[in-house]
Amino acid sequence: MKRKILVLSDYRGGGGAGHVAMQSGALLSEQGYNVDYIFGMDFFKFNALGYCYNLKAKNIIRKKLAISKPDIILIHNFDNLWSPLFLIELNKYKEKSGAKVIMTVHDYHMVSASNSLSYYDDGEKKFFENIPSFKELVTKKLDKRSYIHGLARLVQWYPYYSLLNIQKTFDHFICPSEFIYSKVVQRFNPSIVSVIHNPTSATISSYQFHDDNIVITFAGRLTKDKGIYDFMKAIADSKLVSTKHLVINIIGQGFYFDDIANLKDTLKNQNIDILLHGLQEFKVVKSLFENSSYVLLPSLCYENAPLTLVEGVFAGCKILTMNYGGMAEIANKLDDSILMDDFSSTSIQMVLAKLNTDKEKQATLNDFYLDYSNDSYISKIEKLFHN
Repeated sequence: MKRKILVLSDYRGGGGAGHVAMQSGALLSEQGYNVDYIFGMDFFKFNALGYCYNLKAKNIIRKKLAISKPDIILIHNFDNLWSPLFLIELNKYKEKSGAKVIMTVHDYHMVSASNSLSYYDDGEKKFFENIPSFKELVTKKLDKRSYIHGLARLVQWYPYYSLLNIQKTFDHFICPSEFIYSKVVQRFNPSIVSVIHNPTSATISSYQFHDDNIVITFAGRLTKDKGIYDFMKAIADSKLVSTKHLVINIIGQGFYFDDIANLKDTLKNQNIDILLHGLQEFKVVKSLFENSSYVLLPSLCYENAPLTLVEGVFAGCKILTMNYGGMAEIANKLDDSILMDDFSSTSIQMVLAKLNTDKEKQATLNDFYLDYSNDSYISKIEKLFHN
């Protein structure tokens, strides 16, 4: 009889960790495991007190464990809604039952109070090259809103992870990229850390489209961190006119939706059309990727293992992204990726010169599929379960 698995995360579905939580659970169910779920969003809304000390979460998880009786607890994200306090209850259950607790690391919260390994200097976002010290965290502005907002991260992190050593709850950490693995092993023994790429609901497509336009597709939140507005504004500000007609699909919603829409007329004069699609079902996203030459992710964050790039590649797209973090790691696995260091006029000129209508080469894609397939995910995670 297959073992019982409890999948836990802050959010259900959506993007990032929530999507991976649902997909990993679905794949494990297909393998015959008895999978149960629990999501913080069903019980809490974010608030400052709950972020630091969520006593209710501790009681909820104790009752869930008593009912579900999992052999394996597979955690995705928890620090925003559940708060680390509930790990005390997980550790008690683990010691009593012998269950294994495994966490997929979606951001840098387990290694630093700065969960994006970033800070702000005169309003500009910058990255810590190494895991920051306590002094660096105290003296840097970790949250764009204010110094006090950033200080809340330290108030949560240090009592749990430095004083209580609450991370002892975890038996193993799964890193979806080599990049985040390199950060996690700065804090944890490599023997309890593995690289396993995230599962995806995308399927491999050999669809070849024929279009004289160069079609580029972005799918994600229209927020500051994803960089899509800054990228589009940089093109507009460059005043460079593309020698080839560009069509840029933008899928998603967020604060910058109207700001991007306001760039339409300017970019049209530069031989670039923006198509704003809003939120769409995955089958629509997949179809747009299949009819594109490039998947675009101009994120201002390191990212970890961005699924939008993987899903775009599975549809045959080449990659247009940033030359750092998990984005560069994925892009460098392909032959024809375009990597930007920044959004300077020089970078924009380089991008416009390199863009073309080709799809990624099939031989390159075949190797990529081996690394990022769901079969690979299942094979590697089952080894962890049985070790």
